[in-house]
Amino acid sequence: MKREYIILCYLFAIFSTSLIGQEDDGFSKALNDINQSVLKAQLGFLASDWTEGRETGTKGELLSADYIASLLQLYGVKPGGDFPQPRGYVNIQEGKERTYFQNFNLLKTSSGEEQVLKIKTSEGSSSRIEICTYNVDFTLWPGNKSVETEAPVVFAGYGFKNDKLKHDDFGKLDLKGKFILKVSGSPAYAREELSPSELSAATREAENIAKKMGAAGILEVNPNAETAGFQPSARRPELSPAERNPSSGRPFANYELAGKTSDDYFPMIQISVKTANEILSGAGIILDDFVKKAGEDRFYPIPAVRGKSIYLKTSVKSEIVRARNVIGIIEGKNPDQIIVLGAHYDHLGSANGYIWNGADDNGSGTTGVLTIAKAVTETRVKPEKTLIFALWTAEEEGLLGSKYYVENLPYPKSSLRLNVNFDMISRYISDNDTKKVIMTYTDLCPEFKQMTEANLKKYGIDLNVEYQPMKDPSGGSDHRSFSAIGIPIMRFKPGHREQYHTPADEVNTVNWDIMEKIVKISFANVWELANSTW
Repeated sequence: MKREYIILCYLFAIFSTSLIGQEDDGFSKALNDINQSVLKAQLGFLASDWTEGRETGTKGELLSADYIASLLQLYGVKPGGDFPQPRGYVNIQEGKERTYFQNFNLLKTSSGEEQVLKIKTSEGSSSRIEICTYNVDFTLWPGNKSVETEAPVVFAGYGFKNDKLKHDDFGKLDLKGKFILKVSGSPAYAREELSPSELSAATREAENIAKKMGAAGILEVNPNAETAGFQPSARRPELSPAERNPSSGRPFANYELAGKTSDDYFPMIQISVKTANEILSGAGIILDDFVKKAGEDRFYPIPAVRGKSIYLKTSVKSEIVRARNVIGIIEGKNPDQIIVLGAHYDHLGSANGYIWNGADDNGSGTTGVLTIAKAVTETRVKPEKTLIFALWTAEEEGLLGSKYYVENLPYPKSSLRLNVNFDMISRYISDNDTKKVIMTYTDLCPEFKQMTEANLKKYGIDLNVEYQPMKDPSGGSDHRSFSAIGIPIMRFKPGHREQYHTPADEVNTVNWDIMEKIVKISFANVWELANSTW
């Protein structure tokens, strides 16, 4: 009996070793099959003229979504979207299996015919009103509703707050129920002492501070802009259309998820220097003097504006835009442990004879997610954790596709362990720095760095990674939707080049070698995370 037991253990050990070897062989083959030919085959169509710039709600975007869904099906990834909806007069139900599409509606609002801004000056018992001209003296991003309001004005300098420099323009200002007038940018001394990312963060934070303090809205002035709003450049008659600088022609519009409630509208108004000086006359200064003195003296006091109020009346035009995410799923042994790999597939569309094909932004990230989906199925091994492959729409409209997803999770939030975001992964940081990438990740997961370092070395992936752990990872991409609900994130990003958001973002500008490396290290990391405890 003892002899038979020993033989069984021996055979089990051989069988287990064989299985492990098969798993390793499957992963190695899948990793090696990630190559430039695979990337080019997918991105070549996604960023072609056939998809017409993939603007949300357009034919080109729908065509792209169908193409993505067909590739997921080809790769053996199951659909993870909505169930089919009844159609026709007799409510024909096509089946009980999920589709690849998660459908939702967007509310699109653009400026209406009535845009009024008045400056009211009170002097003792008398008052006067100056009526501003739209698109000359002021302009504003359309909100989600028409508004009519009047409120006094408070001058907040640059509206700049930074703890590192101990600078706070808001200080003890009473902003509740008042419009804030602020200068765009930051003080000259701050531009010398802070990094671009620190300056950018402070600028973005100004709006949040104003809202928290109960402000009625923000009036912002660029000291170098004589007018406010879109001013079409003069067309030289000798230039052909192909020689002119391309303009998207997209009307300024606000997008939000359609729902039972809507966000409060917080007016963000751009004003001209002349308009700002009319308001600042209530403080006895002009804009140029303030900018000069604030640049020389970081402690220069912000003068108080007296006797000035703003009347604002706007109207909007509204329409519903149909949108859809594309969702695929590879079920793991544990359905309660989920990793979401995501990339937005939408872009800016076409206009005036130009197409914004968005090869890097974000055909590259979309291709990365699809290629990893293909690689996972090629291992022929069921992962421990469940992997969801999500291709978002409406990122360019405000991260709305990923926002809709996290607000309508088809599983408990506690099951969602990680979001791996892919956005613009195909360009060098510079032509002289062809191996550097930045890895941003949630600082609660320090093991991500050690894992990446080990996998780069193990699989010979030649990248120079700058690691940026953050408590709340920054960046204007879809990982922000996950960070907002407390989900850890990880992303790789190389360059942000001059073709960004122009028709020149074409396939022929892609740096295929760095894209291939990013997809490979991402697959290695995801495969390890999907099959380990962390």
